[in-house]
Order: sequence, then C-alpha cells, then structure tokens
Amino acid sequence: MHFIPDDVLFQRLAFDNPWWAGGTGAKPKFHDFIKRAYFSAFFSRFINPIGTEPLLLAGPSGAGKTVMIRQAVAQLLETGVAPTSIFYCSLTTPSYTGASLERLLDVFAARYGHGLDSEINVFLDDVQYIKNWQTTVRALAGKWPKGRIAVSVFSGATTGGKDDPAFVLPPLTFLEFLRFRGSEEKLFGAGAGKGSAQMSVSPEALKALNAEFNQYVNFGGFPKGVSPQIEDISGPAFIRDELAAKVLHKDLASLAGINDIQELNRLFAILAFNTAREVTIEELTKAVGVAKNTLRKYLDYLEHAFLIRRLPRVDRQAKPFQRAVAFKVYLTAPCLYAALFGPASPDSDAFPRLAETALVSQWLGSEAVGNLAYASWRGGTIDLLSLNPATGKPDHVFEIDWRDTYAGGGKGPENLTAFVKETNPTARAYIMTHTTARQATMSGTEITLAPLALYAYWMERASMLSSFDSAA
Repeated sequence: MHFIPDDVLFQRLAFDNPWWAGGTGAKPKFHDFIKRAYFSAFFSRFINPIGTEPLLLAGPSGAGKTVMIRQAVAQLLETGVAPTSIFYCSLTTPSYTGASLERLLDVFAARYGHGLDSEINVFLDDVQYIKNWQTTVRALAGKWPKGRIAVSVFSGATTGGKDDPAFVLPPLTFLEFLRFRGSEEKLFGAGAGKGSAQMSVSPEALKALNAEFNQYVNFGGFPKGVSPQIEDISGPAFIRDELAAKVLHKDLASLAGINDIQELNRLFAILAFNTAREVTIEELTKAVGVAKNTLRKYLDYLEHAFLIRRLPRVDRQAKPFQRAVAFKVYLTAPCLYAALFGPASPDSDAFPRLAETALVSQWLGSEAVGNLAYASWRGGTIDLLSLNPATGKPDHVFEIDWRDTYAGGGKGPENLTAFVKETNPTARAYIMTHTTARQATMSGTEITLAPLALYAYWMERASMLSSFDSAA
C-alpha cells in the first residue's frame, strides 16, 4: 500500500490556492459576491491580530464563512500581499484527512521557502473536523509567531485564549437581506445606508418594507438562499439540507459527545416550534424523554451550533432568578421555522413570534446580545429587554404588538409602563408594531410605537450596535 506523498498533497493544495500560480486563474472564487456587513471588521481583525492568537470565525453553517475567507484572500492580493504567502485549506477535503495541519503547512512552506519567522497568511476552513483542533491551531500559531492565522468553525467554541473572542458571523440581518436583494435603494432612496438615517418611512414604502420583511422571515437568513447570483435554490430546501447534512448530522454531533441524533432532532423541532416562547427544563425533559443533564448537553450543542439562542429570565424588578429553571428560546434565524414547518403568512398565529425572533436575531453579531433578557412573573411579562452591563438595570424595554392592538388608543401597555417605572424610569420603552408609528405617553412613561420591520432595518445604525459596523 502506498501513502499520499508530499508532492501529491501540494498538487491538491495548489488546486485550492490558484493564486500561487498567478495568471487568469488566480482570481479567488466568490471574489465578486456581495460582501457581508461584517467583512471590514473581520478583515481588520485578521491583519491586526491580537498577539499570536489565531482568529476564530464562528457562525452557523451557510452563513458565508467560506465566502468571507475567500474575499479576505482577494483583498490581501489586491493590497499587494505576495500570493505565495497566502495559504487556504478546507478541512472537508478527503485527501487531507490523513495529513496533520502541521504537515500541510510544512509542505506549503517548504515549496516557497518560508521560514518560521515568515509573515504568512493562513486560512483553515471547517477546522472543527480536526480532533483537538483548538490545541493544534494554537500550536501552529506558536510555531509561526509572525504568521496570521484564521480558522472557521460552525460551533461557538473558542481557541482558549482569554483575549481572543470568536468573530461571530450570524445569519443575515434584515439590512443585509435588503442589500443582497437590491431592495434598500428602492425603498429608501439612493442615499440609503449613508450616515445616520432617521427611523422614518413613507406609508407606501412601509407597505413594501413589510412585504420584504415577510420574505426575510420565511426565506432570508442565509446568503445562498437570497443572493442574486444564485436564483435556482429554494431557501427553505437549502436550509433544511444544510441542517441535515452538517449541523444535525450524527458524525458532527458525536464530536460533541452526542450519540442519539434522533433525540437531538426531536428537541430541536420542539424548540423551533416554540421560538420566542418561554420554556422550562422540566417541560423539555418530559417532552424529549431525556435526563436533565442530557438535555442541558443538547441545549448547549444547539446553541454552540448557532441554531438557537437562550435568553435569561428576570423578575418584575429586573433581577435574575437564583435557579434558572425557565428561559426564552429563539431560533437564530426565523427562516429555520419555514425550513421545518413551511412558510408562515403575516396573519398566522406563528408570525408574531417569528417577527420577534427576527428582531432578536439582529443582535446576534454584536456583543450587546449578551445583555438581552426577558421578564416574567405571576400576572405579567415583558417580551424583551436590554440590561445595562454596568448598572444591571434595563435601558431598552420592548413589547411586541404585531396585531397593532394599541393603534387606536384605549387601554395601554400597563405591564410595560409599570416595569419601566419600577426598574428604570429613564429606560427607552418601545412597542414593536406591524404598521403603527407614533409617540405616546402613559402614566408619565414615554413610549415609541414603531413598525418592527423598520426598527429591524434601522437598529444596525443604533448606538448599541455601532461596534458591529466598524472595524474592531
């Protein structure tokens, strides 16, 4: 039996790195695709690394991590970086299975004369398939101290450094969805996206914006399903296939110590159906038929795989509970619901919860997502709130009113105003509506009624998410 020699490995690597040869074939794949809003911040993090720590690009399968890595390669080439100093490797390639990462990099370095002090640029795609990849990648970073290394995974693990948080690439935001479809300028004019636009829109444009939002909720979470360059792919089918082939696949789940994939699938279906609802550990253990420790392991896996997001519960004083027996669960993209259960119409029972899910998903690429919570107590609830990390008090409080029940005045949001008064009278109170837009005051509390779709579009420019749009 013959083993794969280094020269054959190099031939395969050269196929994945056509820029080494130069010429017309050197243009990286996906070079002309629309860039995610996160690209500039990611590229800045890559070219300005934190010490020798590798940059971890994490996010759900299908979010565009491979495309963004290829676009980073293209930008390096455009800025004059030597093509033979750029190394890309996808660890899903079967011919690399028997070779260590160190050997692959050594084959590349030997061919182009790179010493251990060389300034090489390394991109390792889908590295989660490598056993003990965190240790291996950090060892490579130590071996090549002047190298810049980025790795992609579709789990939320870190490489182990305290100062190297993962760069998260979440599903598409609503703003990105509009830009991928070329709808933003049609709705908001040629100056859309430039400067700090006001949260306002004409009634005619709001109707069109809501139509786009309906599309986003059902089909719009992932670039491959909405990109204008790819028009022959059904969004829900693509998402469903990605889930089955990768994230919920037995082989990958087993890497996280999960052996019963059917139990995992059953839990995910239950959570997806209950997106934007409060659930309890007790309810879930009975529904799935597993022990609490097993359930928690499944929940951690689904959250690390960026399929769900759990929000903690606080009481009517905005204080956390000592025992976290209940939490609110959200799909990371509302279109996952359509992939499992079919599209939902705006007047369906499920759509208000999917709209709330879409709102929460706008935070997923920001550190501010860690400040989100909800409140519930006997006789009252607050759908969503943002806690100030310095004071622990809520600074933004949201109630979802997709049916526009407060449009005509009358009985107001008593729970909302009472909660704001008791916890932080200076907090901003919002009612997220379908079509209603106006200011209101109740019991001395100022309230902004804003169409949820408009707020989801606008909030990317809000101060609480401004770091997302700039290079970190």
